[in-house]
Amino acid sequence: MSQAQQEMEEAVADWLRAYENHKRYLAATNRLFTVFTRSWGGSPRYIAAAFTDFRSALLRNSGYKPVEVNEVFPAQKSESK
Repeated sequence: MSQAQQEMEEAVADWLRAYENHKRYLAATNRLFTVFTRSWGGSPRYIAAAFTDFRSALLRNSGYKPVEVNEVFPAQKSESK
């Protein structure tokens, strides 16, 4: 097997593992959102923003730096012109 072919196979395998982790992350996020909504006492209108803040707080409280949290959950910018 050539070096290029071996590198390609390793890159493909790495990419597929990342996809599986992404699927697990999405499933875990969906589960967290479901549990969060069950305990939500505020207006349904604000639940998405509250959940985003909750996830950001979880990351910060778990030791992630603010810049790392902002990379995962960037602030929404207004689309109005």
